[in-house]
Amino acid sequence: SKLEALLKAADKGVSVTVNPSKPRKGCFEVRTAKGTVLSLTDMPRPFTKLKALDMEKVAADTQAKL
Repeated sequence: SKLEALLKAADKGVSVTVNPSKPRKGCFEVRTAKGTVLSLTDMPRPFTKLKALDMEKVAADTQAKL
């Protein structure tokens, strides 16, 4: 994913896990060991909130929580 690529480019030692358990429908979350960075839930198709995200900003926010 684009977010994973951005995080790994910023920090080669970062480990990304995608959906360790069954994913929830219409949900996109980014979490670190320190807490939730982003949580979009109950999104109807076509997931406009997810498409509108600035992934560079999400990656920077995630880096800050690592």
